[in-house]
Formats: sequence, C-alpha cells, structure tokens
Amino acid sequence: MPIAGPSAAPLLRSGARAGTIIVWIGGPITAGGGASTPANHMSSIASRDLGLTEKNYAAANATVSNGLITRCYAARDDTSYDHQSVAYVILTGGLEDPVSALPAVIYKARDAANECRKAFPAARIIWAAGPGSLADMDDTQLADSTTIVSAILGQARQADALAVNLRTVLGTDTSMQSSGILPNDAGHEALAEAIVEAIEDDRAEPVDTPITPTRNYSSGLSDWASRQVEATRRREAEKREANRPTGTELGGVTQKLDELTQAQGVQQVLLEQQQDELDEHQQELEAQQQNLQDQQDQLTKHQSELESQQKSLKSAQDAIKDAQNQLKKIVGDQGDQVTNLQQVSDRLSQVTTDLQNTTSKLQTIENTVNSNLRMRVLQIETWLENNTSFSPWGG
Repeated sequence: MPIAGPSAAPLLRSGARAGTIIVWIGGPITAGGGASTPANHMSSIASRDLGLTEKNYAAANATVSNGLITRCYAARDDTSYDHQSVAYVILTGGLEDPVSALPAVIYKARDAANECRKAFPAARIIWAAGPGSLADMDDTQLADSTTIVSAILGQARQADALAVNLRTVLGTDTSMQSSGILPNDAGHEALAEAIVEAIEDDRAEPVDTPITPTRNYSSGLSDWASRQVEATRRREAEKREANRPTGTELGGVTQKLDELTQAQGVQQVLLEQQQDELDEHQQELEAQQQNLQDQQDQLTKHQSELESQQKSLKSAQDAIKDAQNQLKKIVGDQGDQVTNLQQVSDRLSQVTTDLQNTTSKLQTIENTVNSNLRMRVLQIETWLENNTSFSPWGG
C-alpha cells in the first residue's frame, strides 16, 4: 500500500468509496486539541472539504498503545447511523506513544485497522500516523517518533489500509504549534489538507505518460537491406521502451525502499529493546542464581547444624535410654523390696494374731486361776470361821 501525503511518492491507486460519512478515531489532536474553535479542528476542516458528515470518536487521553482500540469499539457500537454509509475511517495517533511501548503500538495499530474494517465494511480505512508538532522534541524524541510512525505505517500497509505519514507536515515549525505536540489553527489546517490530498490521490487510477522515442527511424532507401536495418532498429527501440520503468514504477521502487528502510529501523529498535529485555532477564537470572547459591549455602549450613543437632539428640536419647534402664532397674528393685516388705508385714500380722491368741489363752488361764484361787480362799475362810478354837500355839 502507498504512503500518501506531501512527502510521499506519487504512487496512486483506486481508493474511491461511496458514502456520505467519515469516521474519525484518535487522540488529543483528532479531538481538536490546540484549535481555537470546533470549526478549526483538523477533522472538521477535512470533513468539510471532502463534503462528508463527520463522526468523531477521538479522546484526549487516547494513544495508540492505550485507548485507541476502545475508541474503535465506541465507533462500532454507535448504531445511530448506517455503517454502510461510511466512506472513510481515519485512524490517527503516534506522537503520544513512547518508544518503550513499541510492541504494543505495533499490534494495536494493526488491530485498530482490522476492527474498523469489520465495523465499517464499506469504508476505506486510512491510517494517518504522527499528526502533531515536533517543535519541542529533542533528538532522541525525534528519532523515537520516527520509529513509532514507521511501525504504524508498516502495520497499516499489512492491514491493506491507506498509510498517510503526517509526522513531517508540521515538523518543528513553531508557527503552527499551540503547545507540546498540539497544533494551532494553522497546524490543524495543514494536517487537514494533507489528509484530503492523500484521499484524493487514493481515489485516482495510476496514469503514466508513455515516453516517445527521441530518435526517428526513417530511410529513403528502397532496397531490402535498408528496410531490414530500419525494422531491426525499431524492434530494439520498442524493446528498450518496453523495458524502461515508468514514473509510477520508479516511484513505487523508491517508496518500497523507503518502506524497507523504515521497517528495518523498526526492527532494529525492537531488536535493541529485546536485547535490553534479554540483558535484564540475564541480570535477573544471575541474581536468582546468586540467591539460589546463597540458599544452597544456607541449606548446607542448616544441614550441618541439623546433623550436629541429630548427634546431640542421639546422645540425649542414649542418655535417656540409660536413665530409663536405671529407673527400670530401680523400679524392679523397689518391687522386690515391696514384696519382701509385704511378706514381713504378713508375718507380723500372723505373729500379732498369734500373740492375740496367746494373750487370749493366757487371759483365760489367768481367769481360771483367779477363779480357783478365790474359791480356795473362800474355803479357807469358811474353814477358819468354823474352827474358832484355833490356837496358834498348839494349845
């Protein structure tokens, strides 16, 4: 697909579309940022010059990498008009995106074009990349913006959309700048003119003016040899003319070379970013490996401490086992002593019982003896009472 615009090669194609509506999707500039009145917006000027009704879904905070797809969905979901009546869909943006978001810019620029094609199947999709002022950018930012815009245009061509490079329309001209990347009224008008010019070029068919030979081949000779020479020369001239590239073909070759150069620049930035990410991952991997080594060292230290603790625990277990054995022996000895004491107690009980029995017998005997003694005494007393003539001296 061609890159149309003031600085592009004049490679034309048929991109005319029937319809009465033009849809605008983009960020702050497409939303009219920097313009004094709505009538001076880039989208308003271009829509008016093209004779189309404007439907604008731009948002001041939308960028290609973050928000543009959402605006495409908003346009898709608006059923207040016939989408078949949309002649053109203009996607804009790029200067708001940092080069660090290049991978997201690439796939979201392509997705935006594809989403709009599905939402507006009869429309010509146009990717107008990089609208805005470059006046406040330093060399690094200028180079980054070139990469971003080249990436968007590359994705536009792959999506079969008309690629329009607006990055250099305003350039660093402060007379068309409002603030930052925002254009003033003059800047909005210049951007609108570039878009209208690109659309008008895209409507036309390629036309090449053939170059007529500068040498005329004629001869007054009538002989056969002269006619053969003339015929041979004419055939050679026709071959050269047939093989000569047309202006359009030369422009296409130049444009293809420019596109390849831009694509190589984008790929170079992507490779550098990937290399940076790889370096970061490598550093993270090295840090993780160092952490792993530290953890391994800690694990080895803990294992040594665990082995030492296991040895201490084994010693403690052995000491406990010995104490248990000693306690078991002591308990066993105490059991024997208890048995012996029980036997002694049993013997003492038996002795006590025997003593009690003996005491009882002795008491019985004592009682018997006392009883007999009392009887004897009573008898003696009775005898004495009855024998009053008793004389202690035998008289």
